Amino acid sequence: MKRKLPNVRPSRSDRRLNKTDLFVMLAIMVAYAIFAFVNLGSLQFPTHAWKPAYGETAIVDLGGETTLSEIRFNGNIAEGTLYIYDDSDQYVEFEQDYGDMFDWKALKLSMTTQYVRLLVADGKIAFNEIALYDAAGNRIPATVYVQTDANGKDLFPGQQALLDEQNTVPENPSYLDGMYFDEIYHARSAYEIVTDDDLYFEGLSVGVTDFSYVKDNGYSIYEWTHPMLGKMLIAVGIRLFGMTPFGWRFTGTLFGVLMLGVLYVLAKRILRSTPYAALATGLFAVDCMHYTQTRIATIDVYALFFTLLMLLFMLDYLAANRKGEPFAKQMVPLGLCGLAFGLGAASKWTCLYTGAGLAVLFFGNFIVRCVEIIRERSNARIVINPVPMLPVLYAIGAFAVFFIAKVSNPSGGLLFRIKYDMEWYNLILSEAFWISMLMLTVLAIVSAFLFRLWCKGKTVDLRWNQQIMTLVLCCVFFIVIPALIYYASCYSFFLSENRTTLAEQLRCIHQKQISMYSYHANLDATHLCQSEWYQWPLAEKSVWFYYNSSPKGGVTNELISNISSTGNPAVWYAAAFGAVLMAVQWFLRKEYAKRPELWVVIVGVVSGLLAWRFVSRCVFLYHYFSAFPFVLLAAVYFLSELEKKHPQLKNVKWIWLGIAGAVFLLMYPAISGLPCSWGYAGFIEHVLAVFGKVYYVGV
Repeated sequence: MKRKLPNVRPSRSDRRLNKTDLFVMLAIMVAYAIFAFVNLGSLQFPTHAWKPAYGETAIVDLGGETTLSEIRFNGNIAEGTLYIYDDSDQYVEFEQDYGDMFDWKALKLSMTTQYVRLLVADGKIAFNEIALYDAAGNRIPATVYVQTDANGKDLFPGQQALLDEQNTVPENPSYLDGMYFDEIYHARSAYEIVTDDDLYFEGLSVGVTDFSYVKDNGYSIYEWTHPMLGKMLIAVGIRLFGMTPFGWRFTGTLFGVLMLGVLYVLAKRILRSTPYAALATGLFAVDCMHYTQTRIATIDVYALFFTLLMLLFMLDYLAANRKGEPFAKQMVPLGLCGLAFGLGAASKWTCLYTGAGLAVLFFGNFIVRCVEIIRERSNARIVINPVPMLPVLYAIGAFAVFFIAKVSNPSGGLLFRIKYDMEWYNLILSEAFWISMLMLTVLAIVSAFLFRLWCKGKTVDLRWNQQIMTLVLCCVFFIVIPALIYYASCYSFFLSENRTTLAEQLRCIHQKQISMYSYHANLDATHLCQSEWYQWPLAEKSVWFYYNSSPKGGVTNELISNISSTGNPAVWYAAAFGAVLMAVQWFLRKEYAKRPELWVVIVGVVSGLLAWRFVSRCVFLYHYFSAFPFVLLAAVYFLSELEKKHPQLKNVKWIWLGIAGAVFLLMYPAISGLPCSWGYAGFIEHVLAVFGKVYYVGV
């Protein structure tokens, strides 16, 4: 007769969401969404580009002799030199740089003329639109002079793109009307993905069945130092709203809103309280870094979103496993965890740190469960079925075949099809691989049959088969599925580099990973805003994203616009202090045994913060973004325990949230680009940030 292990006592039901939770969670998300999407970026942006050939000249008619004082250029992806001539053949130069793309750049000049000739003198030139201003600062209603051949046909019809979207020219250009900071890398690559996709389908429409049409007419993907999925998600916003500032920032901002919902669920699972889940989520919603990092078209927001998801699903798996839920019900959150890990790793490599943390949580729980099984074992034989281990045996066999081939360089025999320099992705094509797999399969099946005969029914089911099957499925969830996601995310590289066969595509991925690692490992650059990991909890040095102002010392009523990525002092300082107290309490009171879900918080902090201790390249405050939610959860947990012991402190949490919200509003001009006076900028930099430095144009 078989007997089973007793189930562990089910967790408390208050870790689940109720109607009040849903209402509070949605209220926080909606309130934040209003702040986040307002003034996110313009939907009016020039999208028709003039891309002249070398030596081409465009003529702009000002409508009469006019004193020209300024030309504003909205650049596309190009780098070259443009000569700007007046009627007397005097000219000035404009150097277009890649950093000028999708933004308005002004050229100050002084020339009196009716016609302005634009000549491509060197490199490549590409403009989405230009705007010309007279000496009084008024925009000139200029037109492009049509150059025709003997038959009256326009020789350069593409030149009309220079002045065909004058309604998109802003009166005072700002971050609303162009790219800033690292958007010139990530948003640009998203645009290249969209463009290459368009070319690919255009090629299919004319009968081109491979990727050569894109290679000949499209772009290479400019930003290759991070995985591709984050840029593909940015491209979704561009698909929806066009190549506009709102479009390339939309998806990240949406993920910033959804992130609050994920954090709320995670907080409710850990804190088991609606008020404290609301507190943690509300504090994160009014955090300055959360605001700035989700409103800029970079990839950090996706890394944190998937980090929160994978730890949430791992927590659900651990709870189901401890409760003794049916095996299939346990595998659902574990599979979703692997899916989130794959999406995160395909967005940014920092998610691999969290992946290591997931392994700690999983195998730690696995060891605990094995210990419990050993305590319950009897003298009867234990049921172990080697058949579910086939995928593991396959992996061992494949590694063994590959290792032997690399070491021995055989020229014949069983391994005659494996060459010494064979790449790993060609191994599955070898005869030796399939012979080894067949032998392992036969061995496993025969072993299972003989073991059953030997047991003769004297067995006790201690769930070893379930444990083994869980390990096998982990290989699928955390290796196979992430590998497939990563492969699919490299689709744009395959297009732009014309990689058509599987071997070429796998070789491309292999080469890109080596290049990515080499770039980060050998990066020796320095930066004004770089900082060390131990400086981050108190936001000692912000990251300066954007500014637009008149020179210091100007007229007193001139305004300054600024965006700095930094923490909300009222949230960060208290969170850092509370997290330390929580760690001390956790250790001294041995709560690692009483509340195993707190391990998720510890893993989130360690993988998101301490892992940067071993990174040699220059790092920045926003790298703390992926760790901060867990620091915040630790602090809120400590506060919840404190208020349980001292009920008279029950309103401290709402006082904290109120102060944090007020400081967020006071900090708002520093993080949103909202123009303010020089005096108020000085107040933010020198008064609000007590321990840190908010870069505010050197006030």
